[in-house]
Amino acid sequence: MDSIKSKLSKGLSDDKGLSNDKGLSNDKSLPNDKGLPNGNLYTTKQPEDDESHQMISSLFLGPHAENYEYFKSNIIAILEYTRDARLNYFPEDGRFISEQVQASSTFSKTTDKIGNAVKKAAELLSKHSVPWWSPRYAAHMCMDMSMPSLLGYFMTMLYNPNNVSIEASPLTMVAEIEAGQQLCEMFGYNLDPKVKDVPIGWGHITCGGTVANLESIWSVLQSPMESHTLEIFFWTVEAYIQQGSGSKKLFKDLSKWELLNLKVPTVLELPDRLSVEYGISSAFLQNVMKKYGIQSVGLGTLERQYDIDKPIQYMLASTRHYSWPKGGAIAGIGSDNVVGIAPDIEARLDLNDLDKHLKASLENQQAVYAVVAIIGSTEEGAVDSLRGVLKLREKYQGQGLSFVVHADAAWGGYFASMIPKDFQPGVPKNAEPPAQTGKGDGFVPDASLRVDTQEDIYAMRHADSITVDPHKAGYIPYPAGGLCYRDERMRFLITWTSPYISRAGTTESIGVYGVEGR
Repeated sequence: MDSIKSKLSKGLSDDKGLSNDKGLSNDKSLPNDKGLPNGNLYTTKQPEDDESHQMISSLFLGPHAENYEYFKSNIIAILEYTRDARLNYFPEDGRFISEQVQASSTFSKTTDKIGNAVKKAAELLSKHSVPWWSPRYAAHMCMDMSMPSLLGYFMTMLYNPNNVSIEASPLTMVAEIEAGQQLCEMFGYNLDPKVKDVPIGWGHITCGGTVANLESIWSVLQSPMESHTLEIFFWTVEAYIQQGSGSKKLFKDLSKWELLNLKVPTVLELPDRLSVEYGISSAFLQNVMKKYGIQSVGLGTLERQYDIDKPIQYMLASTRHYSWPKGGAIAGIGSDNVVGIAPDIEARLDLNDLDKHLKASLENQQAVYAVVAIIGSTEEGAVDSLRGVLKLREKYQGQGLSFVVHADAAWGGYFASMIPKDFQPGVPKNAEPPAQTGKGDGFVPDASLRVDTQEDIYAMRHADSITVDPHKAGYIPYPAGGLCYRDERMRFLITWTSPYISRAGTTESIGVYGVEGR
């Protein structure tokens, strides 16, 4: 590290520049484009015969920078549009940086110093960075980044928008909303308001999977505590609530245990019911929640107030990412209450062990915030049986224990794009690879997902929330994460300014939701 710092320091002070610039700017010829003489190490098929390889090749710079000229032309186009945007903004103002200033010795020394530093830093990065771009490198889950993502990153960086509101980012906030919708669509969440029996999904971008997981914990914390806080509104009315077991009971007669185990949709509809059935305004409800809700008084205060003497827990496989116990600590749950479930022989969540833990929680009346299914574990790439988790929830809801189901698909989420559009769980034809993959004998051999993996990825549409990392299998630069909710109302649980009652047709601001205020 010290040697790198010294080289950077030398580059900053050396006005003569690099003595040996080995970058592409030397016009050295790139490697030949004939490919391997006999295909590659695994197949004899040539790239000109593989249409899928041709399409994929157009999206990346290439292991030997084969698409350098295409990439450079787009970079130049971006810079030209940036130049024109500045020239066309009040052109009558004239030049602020004059030619005389640019010709001055002070200006020249500074720009030379910047140029030297850029070249030195570029040289150091080229020599001391991990070669994600090479098919020879397979020591990490990340791979090369796509040219569209790199160009989009570079392009947007020049304008530095802040997606906190439509005023601060009139274009990119809309783009983020659309990106969230695309993620929801990929996972199978409903986006059509005409479909009445399935909630509307919603998603947004975060700075990474760790923050997305933390935000999911934050939202889950609100659900059981909100039912307790809203209890004060139902003391004097005859409002029936459907419990997890399916039976109905007056809200005011619900026990502490029953309030902690209401289904997620039941909790989310409480504010709307108060408004529609009892005329309690959104503004009044917000003021009450600010005064008595978990966001203001804290988790510990509410636990003492409602005599919750056993800590509510999270459960997920012990193959979990370290962000989960870290998130438990930050959110005030405590890392000890992020319970690790034993993995099975294939490094997946052992459903039998999970069943034992849930049974013990029911018998001891110790509530469970959520069970997390990992869709692609960090070390093993294993996909938990999300279908099995959902079945266990249904089983225990019938006995009075309910919890959120979250899919941590930071690594495996983008594999949902491999699921055929006509996929149907349990149909024998799904055992066959999709027709478009061919026989696996392409220049780069194709491979399909295992049937059980396909079905668990398909089941993500039934999870209450999903974490995804575009900077992993999305070929996007660091840092990029995402969080999607099956029911868009979940985001209202962790917002400070937006009304609890959803309003259709309004332009939303992303910045009021989630951990990042931007």
